[in-house]
Amino acid sequence: MAIALLLCASAFFSGSETALTAANRTKAQTRAENNDRKSEKLLKTLSKPDHFITGILISNNVVNIILPTLVTMVAIDLGFNVGVATAILTITLIVFSEVLPKSIAATYPDRIAYTVLPVIRFVLWLLTPFIYLLSKITRYVIKALSKDEDVTSSISKEELRTMVDIAQTEGAFAQGESHRIKGVLDFYNLNVRDAMKTPRVEIVGIPQDASYEHARDMILANRFTRYPIYRDDMDSIIGVFHSKGLIYWSVDFDQELTQLSDMSPMFVHEFQPIEQVFRQMSKEQKHLAIVLDEYGGTVGLLSHEDIIETMIGQEIEDETDLGNDRLIERLTDTTIICNGKLTLRRLNTVFHTAIPEKEDVLAAFILDELEYIPMEGDTFEYENLHFTILTVEDATLKRIEIEKMTAEDT
Repeated sequence: MAIALLLCASAFFSGSETALTAANRTKAQTRAENNDRKSEKLLKTLSKPDHFITGILISNNVVNIILPTLVTMVAIDLGFNVGVATAILTITLIVFSEVLPKSIAATYPDRIAYTVLPVIRFVLWLLTPFIYLLSKITRYVIKALSKDEDVTSSISKEELRTMVDIAQTEGAFAQGESHRIKGVLDFYNLNVRDAMKTPRVEIVGIPQDASYEHARDMILANRFTRYPIYRDDMDSIIGVFHSKGLIYWSVDFDQELTQLSDMSPMFVHEFQPIEQVFRQMSKEQKHLAIVLDEYGGTVGLLSHEDIIETMIGQEIEDETDLGNDRLIERLTDTTIICNGKLTLRRLNTVFHTAIPEKEDVLAAFILDELEYIPMEGDTFEYENLHFTILTVEDATLKRIEIEKMTAEDT
């Protein structure tokens, strides 16, 4: 009877260790916030993993030390072979006190964690002096071995990306959710050039001496929200005009454009960290920044929306977006139709390709590969990808179709 009870105790402690280690803290936190007392106690226990693991290991080792001693005594009393008895005990311990309880606990960690918690908390209370002593000794040894190195456990971005991939494979995350999380992880490694979507050639600006009629016609023709104000050319941007300023201008035509504009525009460098720019834009409450090169010339425009889209890996469509301006028109597992302005980083992410990112956008990559400006209908192949130029406007690649070729196609 004593042997059976000790075997059950060993199985209990083995399963408890696995269940508490694998318990879902997020679910427990949610329940605790809803005033669930059991969840509050579980979270308190889980918050000190070294404490409960040490207590469980002490208990389990005490049981596993007593068991063979007791089995040996019983075997001698009964005249049974001690070696055979020890072998049987070892197999029994491995199967019924280790493998089986740990497997069950790993399958139902939350349910078992709540079940064993009262007993485990009582055992930990009984063993508090021993746990405290062992914890002190362990910390001293670790400190001596680490030689003042930081031993705090941490998770790298690569490990987080792997966890996201696993979660997506298991169905916990949809593909879009996975892309957004990875976008946030990669955000701190990007610069302004990676997020900028309006190059200089596509900037629509308003000259500083423009009349009300001129500004109104430009805004109605383009439907953007904000427009840079320039003095002589795009290298001399002096302000930013919001389209709603037309309302105030229409009340008093004697006003000048500069009086209705933000005349302290934000300038950023194209290789400035995007995270730094995002903080600066939020602090200064700017929605548009003028991107400069190393010579002080205007490279393009960066909007607050561009940064957020880069962060979450998804386009934000607002009331001013035109349907044919979206960067990704169609996306399947084997085909994508997109705008030439689509960044190679985003293309590789959403289409699962490995195109070298020495260029920023798809159009630049195509021009570099072909070494000439393609015409509509032109095609070429790169590794297992088949490119078709669908639309070209004013030497600008507007629509490109990319297909993944199978072994039969190649």
